[in-house]
Amino acid sequence: MWTGPAALKNIDRTLQSVRNEVVRLDSELSSLTQQLANQERRRVKIIRDIAAVRLVEIEKGTLNESLNSADREALEILSEREQALSDLNAELDTLNEKIEGQESTRESLLEKVNQVSQSVVDLEAKVQTQLSSDEAYLAQLEASREAESIAAEAADKVADAQADMASKAEPYKQDKLFSYLWERGYGTTEYEAGFFARFMDGWVARVIDYEPARVNYWNLTEIPKRLQQHADAVARQADDSLMDLQQMELDALAAAGVPQKEAELSSLREQIDQHDDDIENGEAGLNRKLEERASYISGDDPFISKSLTILADAVQQQNLRSVHRYVEVTHSPTDDQLLIELQDLQPQNRALKEDLADVRRLHNNQLTRLKEIEEVRRNFKNSRFDDVRSGFGNESLLASVLTQFVQGVVSGSDVWRVIKRSQQYRNVGSLPDFGSGGFGNIGDVLGTGGLGSGRVNRKRRQRNSSWHWPKPRRGGGGFNFPRSGGGSGGGFRTGGGF
Repeated sequence: MWTGPAALKNIDRTLQSVRNEVVRLDSELSSLTQQLANQERRRVKIIRDIAAVRLVEIEKGTLNESLNSADREALEILSEREQALSDLNAELDTLNEKIEGQESTRESLLEKVNQVSQSVVDLEAKVQTQLSSDEAYLAQLEASREAESIAAEAADKVADAQADMASKAEPYKQDKLFSYLWERGYGTTEYEAGFFARFMDGWVARVIDYEPARVNYWNLTEIPKRLQQHADAVARQADDSLMDLQQMELDALAAAGVPQKEAELSSLREQIDQHDDDIENGEAGLNRKLEERASYISGDDPFISKSLTILADAVQQQNLRSVHRYVEVTHSPTDDQLLIELQDLQPQNRALKEDLADVRRLHNNQLTRLKEIEEVRRNFKNSRFDDVRSGFGNESLLASVLTQFVQGVVSGSDVWRVIKRSQQYRNVGSLPDFGSGGFGNIGDVLGTGGLGSGRVNRKRRQRNSSWHWPKPRRGGGGFNFPRSGGGSGGGFRTGGGF
């Protein structure tokens, strides 16, 4: 089983693997872009060399001057580009070093958090051991269980009576004459009508034998109401008894110094949350710079665009036609060979541009995947899955899905869904379902997750838990990617506690 911190380290390794692939594609894009620029400059040089072999003086001088000027200007622009790219790379190096330092600090903070978290668990375990032999507490626990059982049984009786009423009341509701008299309150003090209406209603009542039916129907509807009143009363008693039990637990925890440790843990959690925010902001800045550099190394930056335009203008189609004409009339084999080389450059350049487009798509996809795995890690931290009590039982599945993510087989949302489904909290000391924790969710509907049927609509009074797992960061833990499968995928395992 992976512990929470161990799972986080594996996610970090996956993230670093994706970053390494981005860097590799950076290098490949840069190489292809440089090759394309070199090919274009080679193309200009070949034309200049052809012009040097044999062109009429005026045209020769004009063409060479144009080509030389374009080449020099393109070189100057590319030199400026190299400086801009060098400055950008320096910024990226600085950001990377800063984030690495923040990650190292975060790891140290997490160790402190988990040390204090374990100390809270140890103190709670000590309190639970003491309460297990406390006669007053055990008596109150038994009384609470009895009250909860009575409340659950009363809730079941209400549900059964309501179901029985719904079935037996149907014939009465289907009888239009009975329903008419019932809705008018005939036979009760609520009935009001004039002489003629009373006469006709009385005649109808005698025809359908209304009075005994009215008494039966009244009993049918009244029994669930009376049972509901009783269920409400015993549920309040169960609530009061359970809160008395919890108060004994809270008093024992306070005497052991647990609230002070929890306050220390909360303070450390706030520090690590702030640190995570700083890391997130740093990663956002790093990703913006990576995207900016991607435009450089893929040849989409203004410098490359301008230099290629200058070179293209210098070798317009009309000049190339002139070059072909002059080569045809010369007897020198040199310009013939240069012309062949010039023609060979065209398919090479075309292939380079296609390769560049393919690698650029891969690079963009990898940048997207980098953001996805960063989001997975962010949600992992915000959900407190890196707590010392957190564990992941199916570590082979997790390792496989992380590998598949690197390979591009699954998405970030798939990874997060598997993580949530695999996550569970481990028994490292105190038990969340100890004592009052075994009664179900006190803030939920009566009996939900506990001894009752959960069919009563009345909400029970809220009360903070005596024992609990780590709570997700407030405002954190959400998932920002499109969901492909839906569902929670597991989330927190409460162990029956509340």
